[in-house]
Amino acid sequence: MKVIDSNDICPVVILTVMREWKSVKDEEEIEIITPWEAVAQELEKWCKETNNEFLGYFRDGDKIKIRLKLLRY
Repeated sequence: MKVIDSNDICPVVILTVMREWKSVKDEEEIEIITPWEAVAQELEKWCKETNNEFLGYFRDGDKIKIRLKLLRY
């Protein structure tokens, strides 16, 4: 599983995830680690719009860990 650890603001994190999504051959689970809780909300919306799977998120100390399944069919 690929891990994206970013302190960048929300739009930058989403762009990073989009770049990763474009490189996926079939499907891939990724974890995003960020201090910004809004990233989880925006990625959940993005997954619905792009037919990817939002697997959830949880707080780990001062960071948010978000799990996604990126799908390219």
